[in-house]
This record gives sequence, C-alpha cells and structure tokens, in this order.
Amino acid sequence: MIKQVVIWKLQDKCFGPNLGAIKANIKTKLEELNGNIPGLESIVVCTDCLSSSNGDVTVEALFESEDAFKNYQKHELRLAATKDAIVPFVDTTTHVEYEL
Repeated sequence: MIKQVVIWKLQDKCFGPNLGAIKANIKTKLEELNGNIPGLESIVVCTDCLSSSNGDVTVEALFESEDAFKNYQKHELRLAATKDAIVPFVDTTTHVEYEL
C-alpha cells in the first residue's frame, strides 16, 4: 500500500467571501474520485485546518500499489478534478508518498 499526504496553501485571493465555497468544491471534486479510479483505495480531504497550520487544505490518499499511484497521477478523472477546482487556487503544494 502507498499513502500520499498533500498539503496545499491557497492563494491570497481565496481568502474572502468565497473561501468556504472554494474549499467545499476541492473536497467534493477529490472525494468523488473514491471508487472511480482503479487502485485508489480511499481519498479524504480536510478543509478545516487549524489556524496554526502551514496549509489550508490536506489530502490523504491510499493506493493499492506504487503502480496504482502512478496511474492515478495521470488518470483523466483526477486531471479533470484538479484542473478547475484546485490548480487556479493553490499557491504552494507539499506532498509525501510512502509505503505502508
């Protein structure tokens, strides 16, 4: 099993009246991938990070193998989910992948 943990820092432009909607859309788009990409065992998005955190949104994903993770990275559903809901709003990305 491979676990991926991603931490996103959102762009300054996100912090206003639309912040809740932006975070909710990120969560919805990514969690809709559950059960739709082969080898993706689970994906959980947290949008309620503490103010002391270095990031604004976290993602924890579990894959059955490294090959499944590599396939997820280029899968059309993941690319579509990230294109409009994530890429326009993220300032920095930190991630780590490791074998369980």
